[in-house]
Amino acid sequence: MTINKKILTIFVMPLFLAVACGSSSSDVKKVEVKDNAKTDSSSQNTSNVKVPTKLSLADLVEGKDYKKISPEMQTDAPEGKVEVIELMWLGCPHCYSLEPAILKYKKNHPEFVDFKQVPAMLNPSWSKDANTYYLADILDPTGEKELITQIFQAIHDQRRNLRNPATLIRLFKQFGYTEEQVNNVKSSMAYKAKLKRAQEIGAASQAESVPVVLINGKYRTSVSMAGSEERLFEVIDVLSKKEHK
Repeated sequence: MTINKKILTIFVMPLFLAVACGSSSSDVKKVEVKDNAKTDSSSQNTSNVKVPTKLSLADLVEGKDYKKISPEMQTDAPEGKVEVIELMWLGCPHCYSLEPAILKYKKNHPEFVDFKQVPAMLNPSWSKDANTYYLADILDPTGEKELITQIFQAIHDQRRNLRNPATLIRLFKQFGYTEEQVNNVKSSMAYKAKLKRAQEIGAASQAESVPVVLINGKYRTSVSMAGSEERLFEVIDVLSKKEHK
């Protein structure tokens, strides 16, 4: 069966709900077949995400539950905080599936954790979606309007092509913003700095697919490595506590 790569990159297809999104659109089909068995947990129910963890550091196996990042990444967390990053892509169905659990984690993570989402730019086409992410991030800095969630829904549920500039502007107008406000963000230094930093984080993470979670620039884990969404957050909790000093 031939898969239209353009459609695959932009839209969500139910067939692909059980796998991670690869770093190259030309590699997606190969990754789907290779990784299907170990990533089918990414679409599990997110209602039972629990923090604190039942696991201890002794329960984790390096190379299985997580991988060390070498060289270690530069972090941006305030002093005394442990940086936890979800590297994600708005076009990824698995990131969309994980989003409810991520939102719960944002509300319930330990006080010493500095959590942020970072849009991946693991191939050039994803940069357009990173642009959209940071438009929403800057226009809705507190998350009060839940723009990121609504954009996920527009892409995956409504099947809207937000890489089309006119469609994107119409969507932000529906959110209550003017075209001038959107264009002002695009020309701002903050917007450009966020995109530059996101590109640096994606490259330094050595990730080849999303969603993945980076803990304090030292460890990388994912649903497929942890075995389930619930266990993913337990692994994050154990490694975060290990880094907290």
